Amino acid sequence: MSTDQRGSSHGKVCSLASARTDRLARSLRSKLRDYLQSDEAAEGVGLGLARFFPEGLHEELEPDTWRLAADWLAFEFMAPLWNNLALQMAGGPSLSPAERAALVAWTEGAVPGFFRVEEVARREARLTRLPDQLPFVARTLGAAVRPGNVVMTWLLPTESVFHFGLHAALLADGLAGGLCHALAVEMALLGRQRPQATWNDLYRTAWPRIMWYLFLLGSGADVTRIQAPPGLSVLWDGQPVEGAPDWWREVASWVRTCSDMDARIAENRSDGAERLWWDAALALRPRKANPQSWLAAVLYVFRRYVLGDGTVTQADVAAACGVPASAVGRRSRQIVKALGVQPFDLRYVDLLDADVRALWEIHCLSALGSGLVRDLVDASALSPETQLAIHRMLRDMARRLRD
Repeated sequence: MSTDQRGSSHGKVCSLASARTDRLARSLRSKLRDYLQSDEAAEGVGLGLARFFPEGLHEELEPDTWRLAADWLAFEFMAPLWNNLALQMAGGPSLSPAERAALVAWTEGAVPGFFRVEEVARREARLTRLPDQLPFVARTLGAAVRPGNVVMTWLLPTESVFHFGLHAALLADGLAGGLCHALAVEMALLGRQRPQATWNDLYRTAWPRIMWYLFLLGSGADVTRIQAPPGLSVLWDGQPVEGAPDWWREVASWVRTCSDMDARIAENRSDGAERLWWDAALALRPRKANPQSWLAAVLYVFRRYVLGDGTVTQADVAAACGVPASAVGRRSRQIVKALGVQPFDLRYVDLLDADVRALWEIHCLSALGSGLVRDLVDASALSPETQLAIHRMLRDMARRLRD
């Protein structure tokens, strides 16, 4: 009898703790949603939505479609001043210490994904994430789910439990197989840049690209026909290079700084530029001669090839870095030859860049045998510049037909 009494008491304590944590999560979610729609966050949200839904890829979105981006905007997108919006809110005066601590925990530990519901009981759902099959238990906060559903959300860690994120929606029946294929393709692309990338990394960084596949799946497209194109992977694994001379690390720092100087706000060029430098260093093993000439060469190759900037000249970059143009030409040829750098090279591009995503849409439409892309061209045989021109033409035609 005493055991039963202790069990009953323990159950009440657990219920009270769960109720308190649920209230905290529910209240904080509401405040964060309000913050994302406030004037204070308007600039950051606008930049984030432009990156999430590039104008050339998404037209005539429904008013509530922005909710697909809510968790990514709050916890992953780096707003101006290099902080995410949730942490910007956490720095304000309106939160209690418990809310502030929870918001920081959400930012650091949110787990995005598509989760198959295995069991539902007592406002909790036992989940399995696609496609890595990781198990989770999460408080639903009133979301109507049942076994067999696939829920799209970000799980937010509140104290010792997870809660459904700012946005939770059910994947339409029959789409899970195609989605898992699309996720595998995206992981193959990310793996070329980050060999040690996890599914958490993919979901957090590629969430906007993954949402684009939902529109494709919703149109009935057979996405299993889409494959990652052949290509090389990076040499550098993102970890400190053992035995690297100090000047290699100095050049890496300069490359990151200089590659961001002419970037548009919210673009992420520095990661790709740094990968290009470390790959060049590992492939060529340069000795210290003139580090500025290597800096200039990497910046030139990055802008000319990776970004597809046909206006940049070796002389321009040489003048900016204070080295002879001949040195830029010599070093850049070495880099291109050693690494086999291609225009819009998938090892070094920002996968969320609007042009990169437009090129990927053309690749997918070509693989699907879709419309004019199928009738006019083999997209893989065209230059990126021509593919982007075709993409603009198709979008203009669609806009005119719609209007």
